[in-house]
Amino acid sequence: MTRPPFPRSEHGTHPRRNASVADEWDESVPGRSGFVSVQLRRTGAATAVVSTIGLVLINATGIAHSETTAQHQPGRTGSTLAASASGASAGQSGTVQVVSTAGADDLSGPIDTEVSDDQRRMAELLEAKDLVATRVAAVALAQRDAAAAAEAERVAAARWVRPIEARVTQGFGGSNHHIGVDFGAPHGTTIHAAHRGTIIYAGWETGYGNFVQIMHENNVVTSYGHMSRIDVRVGQEVDTGEQIGLEGNTGKSTGPHLHFEVRLNGQYGTKVDPLAWLAGHGVTY
Repeated sequence: MTRPPFPRSEHGTHPRRNASVADEWDESVPGRSGFVSVQLRRTGAATAVVSTIGLVLINATGIAHSETTAQHQPGRTGSTLAASASGASAGQSGTVQVVSTAGADDLSGPIDTEVSDDQRRMAELLEAKDLVATRVAAVALAQRDAAAAAEAERVAAARWVRPIEARVTQGFGGSNHHIGVDFGAPHGTTIHAAHRGTIIYAGWETGYGNFVQIMHENNVVTSYGHMSRIDVRVGQEVDTGEQIGLEGNTGKSTGPHLHFEVRLNGQYGTKVDPLAWLAGHGVTY
């Protein structure tokens, strides 16, 4: 029985060995199929040859069929290229299909909500931490300010100063029962509040002339007589060392001087030695 010839290619024919006759070659079979050289060896009813490009199948009738496939493995870009060609010769066109797959760098997939929630919770925790730190710092600052204010108050409460820069001309008591102390200085010398307090009297007083009284803590009162000028008014708050007037020679006086008194338990309370009182508060003459 005469076998049908194998399809020819554009590259001409190459000899093929006849399987039924030793050392005999068949010149009727084309030597190339598709893109590479192929040698066909027939065994029984069919012949099969595997090439580097594709698979060539020959059926029992001797008709050759070729199917070429090429695949490009997905890379970092996350895409797959598939090409197939079917036909007896390499000149037949194939089909190409591009398929998107989820690769290592594919950003088109859905957002991981669990990661997103974790990030949101972390941001909330950091914000809460910053808020707590801010509040702690504010509390610490307030405590420091309060401590500083308390210390300043303590110092201010304990601070006394000289009512005038002068020399002592007459002390407390003595044979004439002097109820204060006199400081002699040039006319117009500045007179200061010996301690902070509230002005409870500012005006003329018989015997004292221009007279000022200041109420301090613990119901202690200091008095300033014979002033040439009064610079404060009743109800005014004065600080320790603040100017309250000028030294003079008003009232029952024999010369410019300041008559200074200290009384305990109010405006008309017990009279004490002003020099001893001042010394007890760190002020000496």
